Amino acid sequence: MEGNSSKSSRVFRSREAISNILSEQRKSNLSVKAFCIANNIAAASFHNWKKKYGGGKVKRTKAPGFAALEVASSTPVEPALFAEVSGPDGYRVKFYQCADAAYLKDLLS
Repeated sequence: MEGNSSKSSRVFRSREAISNILSEQRKSNLSVKAFCIANNIAAASFHNWKKKYGGGKVKRTKAPGFAALEVASSTPVEPALFAEVSGPDGYRVKFYQCADAAYLKDLLS
């Protein structure tokens, strides 16, 4: 009896071949799904390759860090807020509020 398998055989690709595929997809202006269908590639494999080999991630121009904020107030006070800015173009901002040491000590007890 002959085995009738509907599964296709596995194709092992080199890192260079995977890099070329990722590059082709970026240049094709097709969605990942459409590109994978057209090239008979499993979408899950394609996403794993992007995760593992970079797949055109944007490199950060600046390291994430803290940014000073000006606090508009009629009386001079210490700034009560500060923010952390991250992302290649500062697209993520997290605001923090200063806390008194006694308050933090109470949280731990």
